[in-house]
Amino acid sequence: MCVREKCECPLFYGKISYTIDLISTEITVSSPMPPKEIAIQGTHDMALEHVQSLFSPSKDVVILDFGAGQGALSLRLHDLGYTVKACDYFPDDFQVENIECRKSGDDLKIPYDDDSFDLVIAVELVEHIDGHLTFFKEVQRTLRKGGKFLLTTPNILSLKSRILFLFTGYFYSFNSLNPDVHDPVSQHLAPFTLDRYRFILQRAGLKLIRIHTDKLQSSSKFLLFLYPLIKLVSRMKFGENPRVTEQNSLTMLLGRKIILVSEKNTPTTEKI
Repeated sequence: MCVREKCECPLFYGKISYTIDLISTEITVSSPMPPKEIAIQGTHDMALEHVQSLFSPSKDVVILDFGAGQGALSLRLHDLGYTVKACDYFPDDFQVENIECRKSGDDLKIPYDDDSFDLVIAVELVEHIDGHLTFFKEVQRTLRKGGKFLLTTPNILSLKSRILFLFTGYFYSFNSLNPDVHDPVSQHLAPFTLDRYRFILQRAGLKLIRIHTDKLQSSSKFLLFLYPLIKLVSRMKFGENPRVTEQNSLTMLLGRKIILVSEKNTPTTEKI
């Protein structure tokens, strides 16, 4: 608000009139900034859609957000009505009150009890770690019977990524690694294919049940003329192998991210 006031100032030989604009400043205290989504815009929206397709919102559904960062996804899950726990390499960065965030270190142990969760989420995490079998076994241990594991990661099998690797030696979203940097958040370490994720998940006691992508890359669409050649060479090399066919499907050739959902296997008792 601005107030104008007229003043008169006496001088030795008369007086001078002038006006002063008095400005009153209103000071407001803003609310704390919400936690930041540390991922490509829209990634959390996509993750939430898949979560709700697996479990309807309920306090009875307990979810672990592994690699929670500042807690943006944890907060949205909580607001939808789920019971949420969190875990991160840097738990002090977590900004959401009333949600517990425990620390996980280089050993990738999950600091929660067996059979604790209906769903474990790892959004844009697995490309940052080394030791996937250990981590996936921890996921399997902490999941309840029939529990699900949802992960998202950059898709190195897209046509764009394959061309980048051909000419540069590096896949899409993966750069040269700096051996002097030990912060796992700062670098993408693990460019794994769909075939390798399936293999490690199965070894850890997790059965892959869904394969999705978030969006189709325009640059990969431009390279789609290579699709018949890829199918031909794959068939000549591997025959009618369903895993090879899936690895070279249009979802993998065009998708930007891989979205995988796996389920905790129920141990079977051998008959004697």
